[in-house]
Parts: sequence; C-alpha cells; structure tokens
Amino acid sequence: MKKNILIFIFVNFALTGNAQTFQLSGIIADDNNNPVEFADVLLLQNSSALQYQLTDSLGKFVFNTDRGKYILLIRQLGDTLYNQVIDLNQNIDLGTVTVRHKPDILQAAVVTAEKKIFERKFDRTVFNVVDMPSVEGGDVMDVLKITPGLMVNNNSIDIIGKSGVDVMINDRPLQLSGEALFNFLRGLRSSDIQSIEVITTPPAKYEAEGNSGLVNIILKKIENNTWSASVFNNYYQAKYAENQTGGSFNYRKKNLSFYLNSSYYFGKNYNDDETTIFYPELRWESKGNFTHNPRSFNAQAGFDVEITDRWTVGAQYMGNISRPKPTINNDRTNLFDIANNNAGQITTQSNSKSKSGIHSGNFHSIIKLDTLGRKINFDFDILSYRANSDETYAANTSGSVDAEIPNGLQSKNNVLDRKITNYATQIDVEHPFKKFSLNYGMKLSFSHTDNDIHVFDLASGVPVNDPNQTNNFIYKENMQALYISGKAALGKWEMQLGLRGENTQFTGNSVTMDTVFKKSYFELFPTAYLNYNHNDKNTFFAEYGRRISRPNFDHLNPFKSYSSPYYSFEGNPELKPTIITNVELGYTYNSMFQSVLFYSAYKDSYGGGLVVLDTTNGRYTQRGIRINYFDGYETGIRITYIFRKLKWWTSSNSAGGYYEHTDSKIFPLTPKTAKGYRAMIQSTNTFYFNKDRTLSAGFTFAYVAPGTSLDLTYNYRKVSLNAFARMLFFDRALSVSLQGNNLLNEYSYNWRSERSGILMYSRAHYNSRYIRLSVSYSFGSKKVKVEQREVSNSEEKGRVN
Repeated sequence: MKKNILIFIFVNFALTGNAQTFQLSGIIADDNNNPVEFADVLLLQNSSALQYQLTDSLGKFVFNTDRGKYILLIRQLGDTLYNQVIDLNQNIDLGTVTVRHKPDILQAAVVTAEKKIFERKFDRTVFNVVDMPSVEGGDVMDVLKITPGLMVNNNSIDIIGKSGVDVMINDRPLQLSGEALFNFLRGLRSSDIQSIEVITTPPAKYEAEGNSGLVNIILKKIENNTWSASVFNNYYQAKYAENQTGGSFNYRKKNLSFYLNSSYYFGKNYNDDETTIFYPELRWESKGNFTHNPRSFNAQAGFDVEITDRWTVGAQYMGNISRPKPTINNDRTNLFDIANNNAGQITTQSNSKSKSGIHSGNFHSIIKLDTLGRKINFDFDILSYRANSDETYAANTSGSVDAEIPNGLQSKNNVLDRKITNYATQIDVEHPFKKFSLNYGMKLSFSHTDNDIHVFDLASGVPVNDPNQTNNFIYKENMQALYISGKAALGKWEMQLGLRGENTQFTGNSVTMDTVFKKSYFELFPTAYLNYNHNDKNTFFAEYGRRISRPNFDHLNPFKSYSSPYYSFEGNPELKPTIITNVELGYTYNSMFQSVLFYSAYKDSYGGGLVVLDTTNGRYTQRGIRINYFDGYETGIRITYIFRKLKWWTSSNSAGGYYEHTDSKIFPLTPKTAKGYRAMIQSTNTFYFNKDRTLSAGFTFAYVAPGTSLDLTYNYRKVSLNAFARMLFFDRALSVSLQGNNLLNEYSYNWRSERSGILMYSRAHYNSRYIRLSVSYSFGSKKVKVEQREVSNSEEKGRVN
C-alpha cells in the first residue's frame, strides 16, 4: 500500500510541476497547397538549434517550449524556404505556411523521402516496407529475412553478431517463443506491415527481457473518413502443397476506427534430418523424416474511439488456433562398431496429434493532458495459451551386439496438457519540459503455467501408466517494474539517459515430485544514448544498455522425461537468468549507409540447452539439461548499404564480421574455450522493367561463413538464394507475384558439437525449398490506415513455448 501511495505522489508531482511552456505549430504547403513532407523545421535561439523536426505526411510540425523569442527556420535539400522571428508568449498556430521554390526540386525531395528504405532514429534503425516485390504475398517472416541487420534461421531471429531478440508489435512485446511465436508471425501478411524497427539497445520504457535487443513490427494505419479491404491467396509447392487464404477490412470515420484481419493456412509439408554420434565403441547414424499437416487460423481485430479531443479508448484481440492433422515421424538408426561392421539397427515410428490456441486481449486508454505533449497511456492485457499433444512412438531394435542396447520393441504414449495465463498492466507518462522531456511509468505482470504430462507404456499392448515419467509442474511468476528516462537536445547533440528496475518472484511446484522452490531477484537496467547530428546527412551515435534473459517456464521443471530409451531431458530450478551488456558506436549517412561497431558480453548463459552423456544409465544414454554453463562476448561490425541511384535497380545490402570468445564453466563436459571469427553477407536486388514499376523481378542472396557460436557449437557455412517476380494491374489494385525460396536447397541447420568427449553431427531440411504463387486484390477508399496496439504483456508472450 505504501509503495502504491509513493508511486501516486511521484506521478502527480511530475504532472503538476509544470514549467510555463507554449506550443508553436503549423502546416507547410507548396504553391499548389500540397503538404510538404520531410521538410526540416528548426527552432533557433541565439544562433543555436534548440529543437528540430521533420514535417509529417500532412506537412505538420509541433514544438513545445518556453516563453521567449525564437527564429523559425524551414529548409529542404539545402534550400531555406522560410525564416521568421517568433515571439512566443502564448500558444501559436501559424496555420498553413506556404513555401516557394522550384517545383522540380520539391518533387524530387518528396519522392526521395517517400521511398527511404531505412532510416536512423534516435534509439533504433527503421526498415520501411515500401514497394518490396521480394516479399509480395508473403508473411512477416519474409519481411524479417530481408531486413538489414537481421538473420532469420529456423525458429530464431537474431541481430547480426548477436544471439537472440524479442519481438514486439506496435511497441508491445509478444509473449510467445519457439514454434508458437513463428506460427503467429506467419499469420501476419507482409502487406499489413509499415516498417520493421531494429532496437539493439532498448530504452527504459521497454522490458529488459531479451538477449540482445528488440524487433518492433509496426503495422499500417488507417486514415480518417476512409475504408479499405483486401483478399489474398498464397499457394506453396514443395514436395507437397500448402495454401494460405484470407482478407482484411479497415474503417475509420470521425472518432471511430476499427480493423479486422484473418487468414487460414493448410496443407502438408515434408522434413528430414540426419544425426551421427561417435561413441568410443559404436557409431550411431540416424536418418529420419516426418510429414506435418498444418491447419491454423489467425485473426486480429481492434477498435479505437475518441471520447473527446484528449481522450481515446480502444481494445485489441490477436489470436491463433492450430488444429494440424497427425504428424508421422520415421527414423532409422544404424549402429557400427570401430571396424565399421554392422552392430544393429533401431527403427522408430511415431504418430503425433496436437492442437493449440493463443488468445490475447488488450484494453488501452490515452489521455492528452494538454496541447504541450503531456500524455498518459494505460494498458491492461490478458493472455491465454492452451496446448495439447498426444504422441505414440514404437522403437524396434534388431541385430544389436551390445548388451546395453537390447533387441526388442519399446513403445510409449506421451500425453501433454499445457495451460498458460498472464495478466499485465502498464501506465506510461510522456512529460515534456522546457529543456528536456521525461518518460516514466510502471508495469505489473502476473503469470501462471500448468504443465501436465502423462506417459503410458504400450509394450504389452495395453496402456500402463508409467509413474516415473508422469509429471505435473505448476509455475507462477510475478514481476513489478518502475522506469524513468530523460531526453535533451543542445544544438546538434542529443542525449538520453534511462533506468529501469525489475523485481521478480517465482514459485515452482513439481506436484509429482512433491517439490516446491521459491526465488526472487531484483535487477537494475541502465541505458544511455548520445547522438551527434553533424548535418542533414551525417549522424554519429553511441549506445549502452544492460539486458536480461530469463528462463522459459518449463526450463525450471526438475522432472526428467524420456523421448526414447537413450535420451532424457529435464529442467533446472537452480537456473539463473543471463545478464547481457551491450555497447555500440555507429555512423549513418543519408539513409543510404550505416556502420555499427558493437560489443556484447554474456554472463551465466545457458544457451539452447546442454546435451551430455548420462553415464549413470549406460554408455549410450544422453541427458539434456539447462544449466548456466558458459560466459562469453562478441565484438564486431555491422554494415548496411542501400543502392538507389538507378531508377530501374534497387539493392539492399548487409554485411557483418565479428569475433566471439566463450569460456566454459563445466569443462571437460564441454570444450574449455572456443574463439574465432564469423561473417555474413546478404543482398536483395530488385529490377524494374517499366516506368510505373508495375513489372519487377529480383533475387536475394545470403552467405554465412562457418564458425563456432557462443554455445560451443560449430556451424557449417550456409548459402541461400531466393528469386521473385511481381506484376501489378488495375492501378496496382491487383498483385500477382511468384517466388522461389531456397533454390540451392541449403540445410535449415548444419552443426557439430562435442560433449563429454562425444562428437555429434546434425543437419536437416525443414520444408524451406518451395515455389509460392500469390494473388491479392485491394479495394475501397485507399486514402488512409488504423493504428494497432502494442500490449503490455508482450514479454510473457515471448516466453510461451
């Protein structure tokens, strides 16, 4: 109660302790009364620039500052368009300010600004998804794959030279991870995306969760007094066929706006993998394949109502329902002795049935306290996730010459029921003052997870409950956070400092083992940013931040379960969160070129899990466990270059080179240390064949050099090639595109590891080679678009599996 009173006094004091500030606003238009977008607007005093803005798509600008005399300067492409002394002693609306210069110069400026592919903002790099034939008809995953500075592999999204990021939509993190996250993202169409923001050092406002940063997906907005709709169909052909169909509807009139997007995905896909394990006396060579039959429905809906000019309320729903047909898995393991003689064979067949549902709701309220920019944002969120699976496997061993690998049949049935709920609320305050602005707030989060696993032995032909593998694990986690950040500008310099404190308590209850454990910890997460805007084209920046990577809910479950007689996995209630420190120095030139020097250090990392030899159960039994088994760091450079000097060719290019060093805490179970260099390049090239750009084609090429990652795993080189073509008809309302993905049939993963002196090689193809034909049609009033909401429990979504 005392804490709540202190928070109330803190917020109330900050809101009432207002200096006497006034607002200066206006609209910049050309001779034909058309808005001038991306004009430079500066507020000068004593020859120094106190504030700086770019006009928006309507030509608007707004300054909030103290009483006094100023010079209002408007420039574009080096031309001074307007220069006026302003005596600011009250709120002043200049109305429409008409500027005059050569029409061809204005036109060139507007066209160039509208087509920026990437731009540097104060604490992030923005990739604008405009006129991108390479992702036409695709989903968010296709957009992320070509975003400069990102690497997307299997079920992971990484920043070049950094391992792992969290995902947000419109500033609110998704509390999903693994397959659940990627299924959700595949339900969002590329045509609904306005931009991708890569935030390598997130400010204090955002959760500190995430290895090395955030990827913020910004959805398109709907303009006033318009409606629009679209329908689409995507056909995929690999070994088998898959299809996705759906549509969207957007509406906004006066003070009401709403949107609805939905899609349905179905089909069949084929996947295969290979694993070789070198034991001292036997070599195990496994080859497997499985067919997956996805059936999933995605939906997003939301509305906003402007109660008054200063108060807006709204709600949002996002959901995914998955009901795939049974998955059939076939695996054959051949055993060879040191003389390469056949020493037995293990044939495994499994049949898996599953279903899952993710439903999240958000209620939000925005209160504008005045016209000076003070604003209170309130969010309340709820997340519900439910997953059920029923898997039966039968392993038949024959011809074995080793007593520890007995011949015969072993068959089991694993049944899982998982339920996760999360409630979260956040209050965020934006508070500008005369010389600086503050952003502060608080967040509360409450999570509950219930995992119930039942295992039945089927060897006798009659299901018999196996009490040694049946498990019920209940996990509760509560988190409270306070944060504050301040931003100031002085001439060409901008600086922002922030601090976030997070207090976390969790309780794990293994009902089956009758074991309860409780823990709590408090961490501070400082951030700092410094920008130097040398001129309109050259910007230098420096960033510092501290992050945390918390274990997923099931990583703490101490129960040991078996997926085969020779492999077990378990969680670890003693697992600690990983602490990450990030430092970056960067330079951006004219939204065409960016280079970033970076350093990231990881303490108490547990990576993707550790597989070691479990000698207590024989020479061939492996044990998967989560432990904090290494510290490490990465340092290197990331480069982005956009080529747009020819009207018929656009090229977006990324490259990175970095050095990694890891020290193991559990040597000799793993190598004592690992170090080396890694590198990657990626280039997306689009060629336009007519003036209106309605006919285009191109390709994306990527190369990742071999090297050892921080988790002491060696990854082989990776080369990929995609090609695409697009045609637009009926004033761009109808789009037809064709894409070939992974034309070189590169492996989805291909690695080598050494654990307990045992070498293991593994590689796989996961249905990534296909041809996609996409057709979409848009209609309605196309003037404008509705802002969709980030949710306050996004971090918890990111930790759902």
